[in-house]
Amino acid sequence: NIFDRFNEPVIPMKAIERWLDRFRPEDRDTALLLLNNVEYHSQPRVRRETRALHQKLCERLSESRFDIETFHDVDFSREFTCKSGDVVSYIYRKSNLIPSVDFRTFDFLTADTLKKPGNYRNRALVILDDYIGTGSQFIFNFIGLSDDDVRVVNAYNKTFLVCYVIHQKALENFNLLKTGKIEEAIRIEQEQFPYDDLSSETDCFRRTLSSLDWNNLELVYLEEEKPLLSPDNSALTNAEKSRLEAFLNRYCHEGYAGTSYLLGHHAFFF
Repeated sequence: NIFDRFNEPVIPMKAIERWLDRFRPEDRDTALLLLNNVEYHSQPRVRRETRALHQKLCERLSESRFDIETFHDVDFSREFTCKSGDVVSYIYRKSNLIPSVDFRTFDFLTADTLKKPGNYRNRALVILDDYIGTGSQFIFNFIGLSDDDVRVVNAYNKTFLVCYVIHQKALENFNLLKTGKIEEAIRIEQEQFPYDDLSSETDCFRRTLSSLDWNNLELVYLEEEKPLLSPDNSALTNAEKSRLEAFLNRYCHEGYAGTSYLLGHHAFFF
């Protein structure tokens, strides 16, 4: 079943078997349970989802009175400050037959909004991503550390941050910013990544995050992700969740400062 779902040219049966061999024999059934609960976004699936995501975005653009026939007043991002944004932009453009002239690089937008800020007052900016876990890439790496990026976003009438899947933790963090709770958002970021010292950047975060109109930013997504072991996840029994929790604790990397605590279960293969 896993082999069929995972599309042999990308992940051959041998690769799945090698992955299982990394675990103790008594833990392999639980490892399979974990693997069966991963939402796998293959290239064909991503193309289908891209078309569905575009329809949803067009609904939102239309509600805000932007042109969804020619997109003459819409700029799509051609890259974004994250590892997959440029790939997603390419797939989005090809899957939805959007002319390349409607896509802009941030280098161009940074320079042009400085010279001609009034040109963007009645336009929409669309920033594309695949998966948003905590929102930290956008909030703290993109906006939080760059006055230029704040200027670009503020120049537009409205900005749409668009992705296939967003974790509920990101929705919570964006809601904090929309309600003006910037100090709380910074505190949570530090708690989430205790091995990163953000003290030298805190003043910059306060200035940049408070200078953006977060209510002018709209999130567009196909699916909200909740943690794998969440009580809301009805795909697993309580006994299976207990097994998985013990398994994940047994094999976790001590001192790991990534986002494994999210217990996300979507994987994208481009």
